[in-house]
Amino acid sequence: MSFKNIIGNDKIKTFLTKSIEENHILHSYLFTGIEGIGKKLFAREVARKLLCLEQEETEDCLSCIKWHSENHPDFYQIEPEGSTIKIEQVRNMQEKIAEKPITSKRKVYLIIDSDTMTKEAQNCLLKTLEEPPEYATIILTSSNESKLLNTIKSRCIKIFFQGIEKDKMEQYMKEKYEMEPSKELLEASQGSLGKMIRLQEQKEIYEQIDNWLNQIEKEDFITMTEKAEVLYKEKENIQEILEYIVVSLYHTKERKKLNAIQHIEETKKRILASSNYDMCIDYLLMKLWEEMNEKYSRSSI
Repeated sequence: MSFKNIIGNDKIKTFLTKSIEENHILHSYLFTGIEGIGKKLFAREVARKLLCLEQEETEDCLSCIKWHSENHPDFYQIEPEGSTIKIEQVRNMQEKIAEKPITSKRKVYLIIDSDTMTKEAQNCLLKTLEEPPEYATIILTSSNESKLLNTIKSRCIKIFFQGIEKDKMEQYMKEKYEMEPSKELLEASQGSLGKMIRLQEQKEIYEQIDNWLNQIEKEDFITMTEKAEVLYKEKENIQEILEYIVVSLYHTKERKKLNAIQHIEETKKRILASSNYDMCIDYLLMKLWEEMNEKYSRSSI
């Protein structure tokens, strides 16, 4: 892996490459941006470059060999255990960070999805961010920086990752999957290649959604709800599915379908608020059907 094999955010590639080449490396960075745009890939490539022993990179120095074998003693990565990063994980990292480098001149510590750290873990990390060893670089990635303490963010240089351009995502899907993504798929992905790949891998689900949407105006309410069974089954993916439905309805430009979007947005909030899931879907289906079927609609078309 190298920057040239990572799609998008070329300005960040240039900035990070120049910083490493000129040895202008700071002790802590926060890579932030929506999920699935390559923050982890960028962070791991920065780590490899920082640990590399050769000025002219060949990727065959002792450090790079250990890196590619996933056995580098000067690299430490933390990811959520379950849904959170716990204080014990941060403490283990702090024990490691106190030890001097073994193979490289530096040590790199990567905290993936740092916004999942518990408050206790974040407070524990603060001490290290305030007084890091001179040889250490800590990189945090986050898709929701609002969950991080301000004291954490203030001690990191924030690098914001933009969504990937549609043409680059389209080219990747053509080369990787030999398919041309639809406008709906590109819009629903919101510049996230990771999200687009998930949507593509779940294409059967989205084909069901498309078929269901096309039938809402032609079916009675009972039949329509029976065909919407996928919404009840896909609880884990429901936010992405609802966003896909929003994009699909928006592209029709039909007044009644645009009116239906407000009910989807309301449902997304209800589900996030931990309301009864099945009741949320029941209510959504009822409101969608009313909007789509003129004699039940409250909207004037």
